[in-house]
Amino acid sequence: MYSTSRLRRLRSQLVLIFLLSSLGIGIAVGLPAILLINRQASSQAQLLLDQATLTTQAFLSGEQSDLQNLALLVSQRPTLTRLLAEQDTSSLESYLETLRVSVNLDLILVCSDSGEVSGIGEGISMSDLCGAEAKSGYARPSSGDDLYLYTSADLESAGQPVYRVVVGKRISLILTELQTETGLLYFLIQQNQVMLSSDPGVEITSALGTTLQNEENQTSGLSLAQRAVNLNTHQYILGSLSIDPPLHIRLINALNVDEQIAIQQGLNRTLILALFLIVLIAFGLGVWQSQRISRPIIDLAETAVKFRQGDLDSPVLVQSSVFEISQLANTLEDARITLQNSMEQLQAEKAWIEHLLNSIVEGTLTLDHENRITFASAGVGKIIERETEQIIQRKVDDIFLTTDGETAFSNQLPSAGQQRRVSVKLKNGQERLLSISKANLVPPVASDADRALVIRDVTNEEHIHRLLGDFMANITHEFRTPLAALEASSELLLDNLDSLSKAETKDLLVSLNLGIINLQTLIDNLIEAASIEAGRFRVSIQAVSVDVILNEAQEIMQPLIEKYELQLESTPVREALMVMADQRRTVQVLVNLLSNAIKHSPQHGLIRIHHFVEADTLRVEVIDQGGGVPSEQRNNLFRRFSNMNTIGEKIKPGAGLGLSVVKAIIDAQQGEVGIMDYPNGGNCFWFTLRSADES
Repeated sequence: MYSTSRLRRLRSQLVLIFLLSSLGIGIAVGLPAILLINRQASSQAQLLLDQATLTTQAFLSGEQSDLQNLALLVSQRPTLTRLLAEQDTSSLESYLETLRVSVNLDLILVCSDSGEVSGIGEGISMSDLCGAEAKSGYARPSSGDDLYLYTSADLESAGQPVYRVVVGKRISLILTELQTETGLLYFLIQQNQVMLSSDPGVEITSALGTTLQNEENQTSGLSLAQRAVNLNTHQYILGSLSIDPPLHIRLINALNVDEQIAIQQGLNRTLILALFLIVLIAFGLGVWQSQRISRPIIDLAETAVKFRQGDLDSPVLVQSSVFEISQLANTLEDARITLQNSMEQLQAEKAWIEHLLNSIVEGTLTLDHENRITFASAGVGKIIERETEQIIQRKVDDIFLTTDGETAFSNQLPSAGQQRRVSVKLKNGQERLLSISKANLVPPVASDADRALVIRDVTNEEHIHRLLGDFMANITHEFRTPLAALEASSELLLDNLDSLSKAETKDLLVSLNLGIINLQTLIDNLIEAASIEAGRFRVSIQAVSVDVILNEAQEIMQPLIEKYELQLESTPVREALMVMADQRRTVQVLVNLLSNAIKHSPQHGLIRIHHFVEADTLRVEVIDQGGGVPSEQRNNLFRRFSNMNTIGEKIKPGAGLGLSVVKAIIDAQQGEVGIMDYPNGGNCFWFTLRSADES
């Protein structure tokens, strides 16, 4: 709803504000730190490169100085002076080769004023060096990509021409030594073309020269990783050193920054992760704070919705550290209490009226002139088993369906002030007998209702009336038959006692005994039924031997067994079984079940008593050979006034109390009772008793 969505948007805005604030703080703190790290890494790498460049210059100056010393040393050799004086060219070349190897030089020339005399060196034009004006510098061979670092010294002798000694060393060897000394990678470039590299593993191509030319001076505003150039899977930053401007020869210094870049990237990742965690924590705190602010407002909105829906019983329990929200909650609670008091007064009056109507067992409904139901009390819904909301504004004939052959319900309504009984059918097909009285209405306010009906369900009253009639008839029959037999037997004994034989006297006494047993059983059941109805039924439970219960019940019923020529079998008690039971009433249970079995057993039939122990429970079964009990009768079999009619037998009326007394006694002893079909036919009534603890 609207208010809830507004509050949700408020919470979303608070969360968004905290998120943007956290991100802003993270960027404000993290970005300068990352830039500082990148700048520091780039500055340190540049400092290392500058120091290495100075070392390179010093190294090259040292090499130049060493060559100068070697040139002076060679020029002062007596053997050289002698060979020049003798003009022994072959010996001079041999001597120069030996001298070159001994002093570790790549080039030795002896020049005169008139031109080249002799020299040892590969791919170099001796005339160019002899005619060079500079006493030291760099010279490129006529073939190959190498370069020579050279210097010269004059050799003067009296009476001889003026000679000059030129010595040189290949730059490739110098760069190799320089790489070992400084750890840098060097490239020699002449006019933007790479001549050679200090690392033989680097392939020299035209693209390499272009790359070196583009990257060597890109230092300002770039990070170390952006400045670095990739050579042989390694990252380098470049510096330039001009070693011979006239020949446009430059030396590119390449510093390996793999480790520095890795450290820089690691620091950046660590810083970013730390900032992410800080932002995440700050965002979590922001969400918690927004929840803390918005939750009370949402609770207040939900409480207001409950008020609108009529729930004024729930107090406003919103707690908040924000003063304004707490003040709003207190105001809302005061309003709730005021509204609740007003509503309670109104509801009390309404409840009194509704209670007055609903407390009446009879149902009350009103009809309009079209026979539509305008009001129905709870009693009406209970009588017809429908919710009152389902019958309001519906026609009375659609709700109260009459039995087959009867006119519509509205046509059977009595006159005002009179009563009439009408049979109706419910949705489930059951019938109800209703007693209806009618009153005409003159409502004090505008209303469509013009009649009021008071409905009372008299179905049970009618049923009980019939049951009592049947019960009295059965009781009369049950008492009359044994009393008539007792009367006849006692008259015979009184009138013919002296003339009767012993066997005849015994038969009359047995008949008297059987009558007494039947009367005693009937009276016991009547007494138990009366005590159950009055709520005074009690049992005295104690440990009793199963053998005692079975034997006593069999002794009581043995005369009836013999009279009807039946057989009684009982599973022998093989061990001392003790149960928790009321002995007298448990014997009465067995007597009732055996009486039932005798009543429904065929002539010469067999009645069996089985007992066995399951876990801590004794189960006793009484099995006869009568017809089975139909399934529709089993639900009501253990109710009062219910007679069991077995399949294939004539109806044998009885009081209908025996099985209800059996169930009451067994239930009071915390046992169970029931009936089941026996596999070989007949009825099997069973009950259970708790076994007694042997201790």
